[in-house]
Amino acid sequence: MEIIYLFDPLCGWCYGFGLHIQGFAAKHTDKIKFTVISGGMVTGERVGPLAHIASYIKDSVPRLEQLTGIRFGASFLNDLNGAGTTLMDSTPPSKAFVILKEQFPEQQLALAHALQSMYYQDGLDFNQKANYQTLCEALGMDFKVFEEKFDSVAYQLATKDEFKEAARYGVSGYPTVVLRHQDQYFMLAHGFASTETLESTFQSILQKEQLEA
Repeated sequence: MEIIYLFDPLCGWCYGFGLHIQGFAAKHTDKIKFTVISGGMVTGERVGPLAHIASYIKDSVPRLEQLTGIRFGASFLNDLNGAGTTLMDSTPPSKAFVILKEQFPEQQLALAHALQSMYYQDGLDFNQKANYQTLCEALGMDFKVFEEKFDSVAYQLATKDEFKEAARYGVSGYPTVVLRHQDQYFMLAHGFASTETLESTFQSILQKEQLEA
């Protein structure tokens, strides 16, 4: 049995969802494999400055904070309410995620949330390689090794493969959580769900389908 979490580093709702899915996973990691895949939400023609989508995000922030319990950092909010010059591009942080989860495969959920916290809490620009140093050091990864991988063609291609893998699930938005049991797939969450809702849905699927975790 495996649970696949599809997210994107630039997805604000995924940021709010991060602690909830970690809370759910804490009850099940002894029996279930958790896999996180970055979806490539903002690529190609969608790439542009924060200012282009600032009004949409501003409208979402109050409800997102209320429902999820997460709080956005002052640095991010200052950019959101200011010039909004940060380039929104899913590829750099997704590439960082591919590198880090390869190094720390058992920490994928925590890595996804820590990566998002860099931007949504600390206001760090994902496009600046140096901004990943603190996270690498906290994890115990040699930053020079990270830099070499970040600049390599191999991990650029690996990131594209990550996006293709996410696309295989055919999801239309993030966060999305899928439960896989052998060759069967079940939707556990599409959009934000609390830890309690995830658990309730999970148990309902197990009971209905007569599955055993």
